[in-house]
Amino acid sequence: MSKWTVAIFCVFFMFSCDLDHKKKCEWKLIPDIDRKEDDSIDEGYIPVCARNFITKKQDCRMQATLEYAQESYGKLFRYVDIKIKSVALPRTVESINFDRCREENSK
Repeated sequence: MSKWTVAIFCVFFMFSCDLDHKKKCEWKLIPDIDRKEDDSIDEGYIPVCARNFITKKQDCRMQATLEYAQESYGKLFRYVDIKIKSVALPRTVESINFDRCREENSK
């Protein structure tokens, strides 16, 4: 095999893998206690993190309403299924599609 073939294969492999597990049902939305005094959080919202306890990755640049955080607490989801309302920091979680993970867990 030529060097170019190996290089193209490696690049294809790198982009096709889900190294961060963002497409796996391993994420949970949990309150971020460390940022509860953060002034950047809008009124009526609480700071939350999307955490993957398997890979130990997290994204804590988010906020959600208390009601939505309580409703979502402990439910597994895919990180790619988070719908963000605002892209400015902190990002506001609009909704999360839990259906794919329910279907996957029911099999």
